[in-house]
Amino acid sequence: MQKLWTIARKDIIETFTNRNLLLIMLVTPLAISTIIALAFGNFTGGGAPIENIPVALVNLDEGDTNGFNAGNIFVSAFAPDAASSTDSPNISGECAAVSVSNGASNSISLGDLTAATLLDDPAAAKAGVDAGTYASAIIIPADYSAAMAYTQDNPSINPVPVEVYADSALTVSPQIIRSIAQSIANQILTGQITVAATINTLVTRAQEQVGFGLLFLAASGSGDFQPDFTCAFTPGFNTIQVEQQSLGGDDTGFNPLVLIGSAQAVFFALFTANGGAASVIEERKNGTLQRMVVSPTPRIVILGGKALGVLAIVLLQLVFLFVALSLISGLLYGTFAIWGTNWLLIILLVLMTALAASGVGILTAAVARTSEAANIIGSIVSIFMGVLGGAFFTVDAIPVLQPFTRLSIVRWGSEGFTRLAQGNNDIGLNLLFLGLIGAVLFGFGLFMFNRRQDI
Repeated sequence: MQKLWTIARKDIIETFTNRNLLLIMLVTPLAISTIIALAFGNFTGGGAPIENIPVALVNLDEGDTNGFNAGNIFVSAFAPDAASSTDSPNISGECAAVSVSNGASNSISLGDLTAATLLDDPAAAKAGVDAGTYASAIIIPADYSAAMAYTQDNPSINPVPVEVYADSALTVSPQIIRSIAQSIANQILTGQITVAATINTLVTRAQEQVGFGLLFLAASGSGDFQPDFTCAFTPGFNTIQVEQQSLGGDDTGFNPLVLIGSAQAVFFALFTANGGAASVIEERKNGTLQRMVVSPTPRIVILGGKALGVLAIVLLQLVFLFVALSLISGLLYGTFAIWGTNWLLIILLVLMTALAASGVGILTAAVARTSEAANIIGSIVSIFMGVLGGAFFTVDAIPVLQPFTRLSIVRWGSEGFTRLAQGNNDIGLNLLFLGLIGAVLFGFGLFMFNRRQDI
């Protein structure tokens, strides 16, 4: 046992005295997590993480022959205060609910999410975007309503696009504005389709029952047939919202460091495990491993010491990262205990995650014949698990990837830490999967190493 620990301790000391390795193991994941947290989180507290996005709105819509101006719906959504001075359609009452909700049962209006400025000149709006005054410019064409109007003379819907001109230097804000504008445009188009479908259905049924002539006389001679399609055109009936999820079980709102930080920590732990295991092959190449083998020390003790060193390095890395992420959260949000308060489950989850990551690294090194091949295979496996585990983007929006996410220890690890942060202690399946896959890969990797005759 003393020899086992001596071999492991030597690898631990070499790793944590290498500045280049420390940069990759510790500084890089912390920097990435912090940058993303600052980009998506509101560390001043309260409100939505992203708000007051500057938008230039140019409504050139001239309306249709019936006086309906769909462009004013954009004005009502983005600039409700200015909408009162326009000929906006009546979207009051229940049809006017356009809100942004968060997990703390609070809400802000779409006007709070954006800071819209009404302009008359599209060129001036685009110039403002180029100058950095606005994140995006929404330009509604003059024939926007007329092209979609469903009338007797024009029994077809021919929508024209709404132009969204965005600052190419920004990534998040323009996408939000584009999504909202597209959502409102889809709602307006849905409203026109609803009108057309309703009228066509009424006409068809009337022709089948009493004839078109009687329907025409009844409709023209009576003022009772006045259908109200207002709500069909209202953005409030479309789901335009930005949700803030409370991951701490309280009203503090979404803490990006929980999900992003845990995913990055597990992802970089895979690289550390692969690098540590590949060092065994490098020692074999240099002859160090062979000299250890011819000593009175059994082969399994040597390989076990190397594997124990990899496990200890990954475990120390994860502990440092989660402690550092807690400190960063305290500085940004004033909350240090972001992983919950069930310390037993937190410790078990860290141990099982370290075991699983180490098992992947040990098996990779056992399969590869050279350290270069081990690094390549390890990088591919790590990136594959990182993609499926949400280390780069949220895979929830890609249904085709959902069945494969269960193959990623990044997914199981980050999901477990997120649940603990939410106060949900139901992580038994996460612990079971991580522990099982870690034990199997760890043991199988050691077995394959021990069977190799070229050590």
